[in-house]
Amino acid sequence: MKKTNLKKLLYLLQLEEYQTSRYFVWLKKNKIESLEERKNKLKFTSRIILTIISSCLLSPLLGFKKAVGVANSILAHVFLFLGKIIIFLAKIKLKFFPNLIKIVITGSYGKTTFKEMLAWVLEEKYLVLKTPGNINTQLGIAWFLLKKLNKKHQVLIVEAGAYQRGDIKQIGNLIKPNYGIITIIGWMHLERFGTIDSIRKTKFEIGDFITPATNLFIKDKNNFFYPLKDHQFIDFEKTILEIAKNLAISSLKVKKRLKTFATPEYRLTIRNINKNLIILEDVYNSNPLGFSRALKKLGGYRGYQKIVVTPGMIELGEKQFSLNEKAAYDSAKTADILVIVGQTNKESLIKGAQKAGKKNLRIIIIDKNDNFEEKIRSFLRPPTVILLENDLPDHYF
Repeated sequence: MKKTNLKKLLYLLQLEEYQTSRYFVWLKKNKIESLEERKNKLKFTSRIILTIISSCLLSPLLGFKKAVGVANSILAHVFLFLGKIIIFLAKIKLKFFPNLIKIVITGSYGKTTFKEMLAWVLEEKYLVLKTPGNINTQLGIAWFLLKKLNKKHQVLIVEAGAYQRGDIKQIGNLIKPNYGIITIIGWMHLERFGTIDSIRKTKFEIGDFITPATNLFIKDKNNFFYPLKDHQFIDFEKTILEIAKNLAISSLKVKKRLKTFATPEYRLTIRNINKNLIILEDVYNSNPLGFSRALKKLGGYRGYQKIVVTPGMIELGEKQFSLNEKAAYDSAKTADILVIVGQTNKESLIKGAQKAGKKNLRIIIIDKNDNFEEKIRSFLRPPTVILLENDLPDHYF
């Protein structure tokens, strides 16, 4: 096998988060030659380097495709052991910070935005340490704490992600939070969880670990904020006001601080290119509720030509076709042009758009690697607003 294909196999393994079963499932459905490093790049971590060495040793017997998977399965036991050591050390380290206010945020979506909002408010008074980017697994959080947590920090804010039952429980057991927040229970990662009930039970695992703090400002040991219904966000501002109140920050300061908060990039970010062109970037992990909110925002631009560019949504299990069909139907009702990107959800998006029955709707279908700007340039009728809804990982086409 060519070196380039070995690199692609390793990149696929990394994209599938070192899950051997998902790695082999992908290879059964797709050709490795079609995978390109477009959105991200292969990271040469210690695990990848060891996988390269092991794969080269196994490849004469198995071939590189199987060798990479088998090597990963073998190394999984080694890294599981090392991971347990890292987690154990992080637990010990946390015991030396008895006055640290610990906050864990989970939810199907909205975690990062809420984390950044809360940190922005609390930084008015406290030295806050927050998990960066998408570090949201037990091992990733533990390693981050070992490297970054120091005695100056007064508040720790952790974003907790999950792909299966027990993931939030593990993070709760590590952090033992004083506050737990669930932003929303929704369809995200339905392919992995199977049912909305399984998603709900996983997110609510955090409630079992909320503990009283030694900090005198905290009066209620059960500082647990969660949505009362599925597919419904908690009130972000109200929740932050409640937490800030417990931490002796006035509501006046909170509201003043929130007015200057900047939403994280690619979460319905508004880019005013010029007086005739506005781009709404909502390309980070699209979901049904987020898609709907983005369309509502798009619809608010009266007098503008409206364009939706989307590959649809992924990891929605048996609901993926119907939810993408609904999203395309709603897009067609709002937009003048619908640009369907790639093959993953093409059928459902076309069906939904056609079902809308909008005579003057233009549907444009492009490949994932095509430049959508070139494809739509001749159809622009300024002023124009373009919604970019989702950007799929490299192993989706």
